[in-house]
Amino acid sequence: MTVSKPRMDRDSLPPNVTNLSHWPTIDLALLDENDADRVARRIQAVRAYIEGQPVGILSKQASLPRQEVYRLVKRCMKLHPDGRIWGFRALLPACRITPYVRTATIDGSRPSQQGGAAGALTMLFDRYPTIQKAVDSLFLKKVKEHVVQESRMPVKTIHKHFIEKCKEAGLTARHYPLNMNHRGRRALSTYLKRLFKSNLKQAVKARHGDDAARALASREAGPDSIVTRPFERVEFDGHRIDAVCTIDLPNPYGGIQQLVLDRLWLLAIIDVKTRAILGYTLVLNPEYNAEDVLRCIKHALTPWRPMTLTIPGLKYTKGSGLPSGVHAECAWALWDELWFDNAKANLADAVRSNLSRVVGCAINAGPVKTPQRRPFIERLFQTLEENGFHRLPSTTGNGPDDPRRDDPEAAALRWNISYQHLVELTDVLIARYNAEPHTGLGNRSPLEMLEYFIVNEGCEFRAVPEQKRQDLALLHIRVVRCIRGDVTQGKCPYVEFEGVRYYNDVLRHSPDLVGEHLSLLVDPDDLRCVTAYLEDGREFGVLTAHGLWGRTPHTLTVRKAIHKLRARKLIFYTDNEDPILVYMDFLNRQAATSKLARGQSAKLLAGLQAVPPTQPTSSIADVTESNPPASSRTVYTPAMRKTRLD
Repeated sequence: MTVSKPRMDRDSLPPNVTNLSHWPTIDLALLDENDADRVARRIQAVRAYIEGQPVGILSKQASLPRQEVYRLVKRCMKLHPDGRIWGFRALLPACRITPYVRTATIDGSRPSQQGGAAGALTMLFDRYPTIQKAVDSLFLKKVKEHVVQESRMPVKTIHKHFIEKCKEAGLTARHYPLNMNHRGRRALSTYLKRLFKSNLKQAVKARHGDDAARALASREAGPDSIVTRPFERVEFDGHRIDAVCTIDLPNPYGGIQQLVLDRLWLLAIIDVKTRAILGYTLVLNPEYNAEDVLRCIKHALTPWRPMTLTIPGLKYTKGSGLPSGVHAECAWALWDELWFDNAKANLADAVRSNLSRVVGCAINAGPVKTPQRRPFIERLFQTLEENGFHRLPSTTGNGPDDPRRDDPEAAALRWNISYQHLVELTDVLIARYNAEPHTGLGNRSPLEMLEYFIVNEGCEFRAVPEQKRQDLALLHIRVVRCIRGDVTQGKCPYVEFEGVRYYNDVLRHSPDLVGEHLSLLVDPDDLRCVTAYLEDGREFGVLTAHGLWGRTPHTLTVRKAIHKLRARKLIFYTDNEDPILVYMDFLNRQAATSKLARGQSAKLLAGLQAVPPTQPTSSIADVTESNPPASSRTVYTPAMRKTRLD
């Protein structure tokens, strides 16, 4: 007894498929005349059926048999691999809407015969699912942990494993694929292409690497929320400049030696809406840290001022600069959201807490290594390289094969491309970038775009309160220390921070405070003094570091490095010697063979030359020629005559 197929019933159609405006369509203009006429009659019949016209009438109008109309409607209702119904696409001539299923076997001797094996591989996988699983695992790298596998196994190698699995399953030369001329290699290649499409994310990761998979995932995530005004969202990132420069350091044997520094890091913050660079900083270390990130943020908040340029012919173009120095409304302006790479330095607690406390912005780190989420800052670095750093004689180019790369270290020494030159060039390049027309802004410059929103749209930005601008404690850290001392043994009260005692006249004459706690506000850029507060919040005063620690400006990183070197017995100093100058002398000796030491020495010199004219307390002396340091070691000063050794 045969079971009859269910009859096509118009009332049984799901309501969500009766709206023909949602059906996938066909462009008849792309078909030849005969096929276009045939498909048009089919569309007319299916459309009339869905709209409720009698089958007898519509079949005559379309010149199609009644059963053909039912068949076409059923085809249109089938589910497409893209998740929608086939719709009118199923009406194309010779369009297969279901995969081919082979029923005939091809076992037996087929010497040197090709073709006639359509669907044979699918039949083989249905019979032996372990073979299919092995092939999928090799292609998609679905292997167990601790199992070493090729980074990207070629199809040729996968085919060899496929044949081995077939033999292990008991297949002989009389069975497919061993009885075929190419032993099923072409069919396997076609199958792997379909496997790639059906497992796109995993296949891209296995065949093209993590970076390609992350880029694909970021594009599939869909568009982010639209930014409608300046300072609504900013992007931060770091880029290693493709150029080297030199630094003049004291030679241990006298005079000055010119040495090549390692490539610098450029950290920058860019406004998404206007593409304006809000702030930046240059980093001499091999990697930037949380303090460097905070310095970049601080630079973006404080008003910008043009530098005094020393390079002949280098100048700022008219109207160029950073927003905080060009538009008064942008000085001390705060943003609402910060996007950056999910890197360790950026995620440090100090960065998050200070951003929340001072800027009051949301933080969006996103997935690791996804520069596609921050296209504007990434494109900015490319523009700065193309317009500036790649044009220097000391450029390292995009890579070792870049024709612009021509012994960059020798070029830096020959043309005396110094660190200060690179600092000035970076400031001018960024200022010019903000003043140049941008195609993404309708050929307006970022500064012009900002002016438009300020003047025409009446945009107002959140800003740092005036009472906090004098001392923007973005980099400051807070620590609590116990007051120690014993007047019976001649030890005046003090607090200790990073291995150094701090006190002032008030604390020295307050033995009753021994055992109490003070909250210290520490500037990691200058540890000569700290501001102390009592437990109830009252300011206690400024405490100065003991001895010569309170004389020469130094950072928290420098002090830790000095203590570490002294513990390893690599440096030694007495109470009458300045530890910072001893450390600088050590770096100068190491600089002849170490680029890391050159960078640290250059950073320390920059800090010494940037000493403010007024010190927090009168007990701190400036390092000048009129007040020389106690140490007899060589120390670099700007006034030193630059005599180089031959």
